[in-house]
Amino acid sequence: MINAMLALSLVLAGVPAGTEGTHIRYAVQRVCGEKACGKLRLVLADGSAHELPDTSTGEGHEPVAVSADGSRVAYFRAGDRRLIAYELGGKRRFVGTVKQPANEVGVDETRLLLSPDGSRLAYLPNDAGRRIRVYDVRSGRAVGTLPAEDGFSCTAGFSGDGGELLRVEESMLIAARVTDLRGSTLRRDVPPQVVAHNLPRWPSSVADGGGDDRPRVAAAAADGRRLAVYVPGERPSMIVYDLGSRKVTARVPLPAGVRPAAATWTGTAEVTVRGDGGGMGRRVRVDLDEKRAEIVETYDRPAGGTVYHAGG
Repeated sequence: MINAMLALSLVLAGVPAGTEGTHIRYAVQRVCGEKACGKLRLVLADGSAHELPDTSTGEGHEPVAVSADGSRVAYFRAGDRRLIAYELGGKRRFVGTVKQPANEVGVDETRLLLSPDGSRLAYLPNDAGRRIRVYDVRSGRAVGTLPAEDGFSCTAGFSGDGGELLRVEESMLIAARVTDLRGSTLRRDVPPQVVAHNLPRWPSSVADGGGDDRPRVAAAAADGRRLAVYVPGERPSMIVYDLGSRKVTARVPLPAGVRPAAATWTGTAEVTVRGDGGGMGRRVRVDLDEKRAEIVETYDRPAGGTVYHAGG
C-alpha cells in the first residue's frame, strides 16, 4: 500500500566509530496521489541529503530497508521492479534476479529486511511458495531459503551478527525460534507471557483479535540465545530473555516518552533502540550491565509521511 507521502525512515540502530556524519538516517520516497514519484532520497546524520537515480515502487509492508549501521539501503525499483541494494558512497547492485510482483493480490505483504551491517538481505515475497529468500548483498547470490510465513508466523529480523533470524510462531501458544539462514532451528522456546505477548506478529495477532497498534520490538543477540524485547506499561522497559536458561536476565527502563520502533544488539551487553518521542526521532543506548538507558541522538522526523524503522 502506498501512503499519501511515504517517508520511509528505516533508521540505523548503531553507528560505527568515525562515521557519525555519513550514515543514512532515513530514506524518503514522495508519493503523488497513489503512485510513487520523484527519486528516492537518503537523508544522512549530518542533515545532508543524497538523491538516488531511482524511484522506489513504494509498494509492500516494508518495501525499503536501511541497514542498522546506515551503510546500505535496499528497495524495489519502479519501472522494472528489480530489487536493488545501494551502498552509501558506492554503487547500485541487483540482488539476484528478484522482481517484486506487480498488480497481484497481496503484493502489499512483500517485505525486505537487512542485517545490521547490510551484508545480508531477506526477501519475504508474496508468490505461490512464499518461501523467504536470503541473499548475500555483495555478490547478489542466494545463501538460504526458509519456510514460508503465514498468518501464524513472523520473521522479526536478523540477529546482531546477521548469522541468524528470529522468527515468531503463533497458534495456541506463542513461540520464539532462532534459525540459521537455511531455516534449521538453533533454539526454540515458548517464553513466559511478559515476553511472548510482546513479540512481533505478522500480519496480525490472532490472539489480539486482529492485532493492535502497540509497538512490538524484539531482536536476537549474536549468540542466537538472548532476546531483547520491548515491554510497554507504566514503566516501559527493554528486557532480556535467555532462550537457554528460560529466564529474564535483565530489565532496563527506557527514557520517558520514547516509543520504540526498532532494536539492534550493538554489543554483547548493549542494545540500541530507535523510536519516537515528543515528535522527534530518538536513538537510545541500553547498557545491560549498568542497567541504564540514555538518549544519544535526537533528530527531526519527516513531516506528513509514514515512518518505517529498520528491523535490525
